[in-house]
Amino acid sequence: MLRVFLTVDTEVWPRAESWPHTPLAADQTCDREIEVYLHGGKIEPRFGIAYQLATLARNRLKATFFIDPLFSLALGVKPLVRVLEPIHEHGQEVGLHLHPEWLTDPRCVGLPDFAGPCLWQYGVEDQRRLVRAGLARLLEAGARVIRVFRAGSYAANRDTLTALRGAGIRIDSSLNACHAESFPDLERREEIRAPSHLDGIVELPVTTFVDRPPHGRRPLQLAACSLSEIRYVLEHAEATGWPAVVIVMHSFELMQIGRFQGTGLVAHSKVLVRRFERLCEYLAANRERMRTAHFSELDLASLQAPDGTPDIVSSALRTTARQVEQIISRFH
Repeated sequence: MLRVFLTVDTEVWPRAESWPHTPLAADQTCDREIEVYLHGGKIEPRFGIAYQLATLARNRLKATFFIDPLFSLALGVKPLVRVLEPIHEHGQEVGLHLHPEWLTDPRCVGLPDFAGPCLWQYGVEDQRRLVRAGLARLLEAGARVIRVFRAGSYAANRDTLTALRGAGIRIDSSLNACHAESFPDLERREEIRAPSHLDGIVELPVTTFVDRPPHGRRPLQLAACSLSEIRYVLEHAEATGWPAVVIVMHSFELMQIGRFQGTGLVAHSKVLVRRFERLCEYLAANRERMRTAHFSELDLASLQAPDGTPDIVSSALRTTARQVEQIISRFH
């Protein structure tokens, strides 16, 4: 049976000029950004985390919310608590997510100096400090045991795996072969498509497929693929014996975030909301062949590295249909 890992990168981004290189004012709380990026803004109906959790629950699906706690070191722990509580109430999984951009904020005391937005720009000792600080903050806010990690912007390297191993985290899902900043020190990274053992960590890469054959590669991300493409990848993976597929979305992905100017008033994307709902309905209808799972359910002791997982190649027709859908989504 194909295991499907639905993952939601959960984070806050200040709408401030030159951030992160220009730190926020000491009294900046980013209340409007928190409402939009985490809770769907102020316009009803809202399509933030509460809606996503309700939709998952209605379809009896599992998901993992990768939460970046570093924002709370600058903006306060209450917004982090507000996010964690409903996720746990719905029985969903929490993973650690880290965006080093927040290190430019002077309120993030006791952490490494800002060296860049990519985690691999930090030495292994600084990465250890960041992982420990992130875990401590999540636990302080009420999180349970954290078993899985994803670097912000997928920008991990092999030092990251060393830092995770030292913190007791055995599973990583940072590898995304579509992003040059993801594991730049890992050779033949495009060939890692299934759960694999890497430096003492189990790596579950974000699923990718060949787009516009024979050119390019695309991640299986809700906002980056049509429902037809996602279904095709799932069907192909299940038919050819893939052990797992990892799908990515973001906590703010269902909003027209490009139109957010800091007012807290931002509309949702009808196209993406419909795509999310139909994906959940599809997974629910096919749960006997492809079942959503939490990373903590993996039996790491018995997991064997695969001999090879065949690539998935889409068609020019699907690509064209998605491009048309993306144009429509800019206005709806």
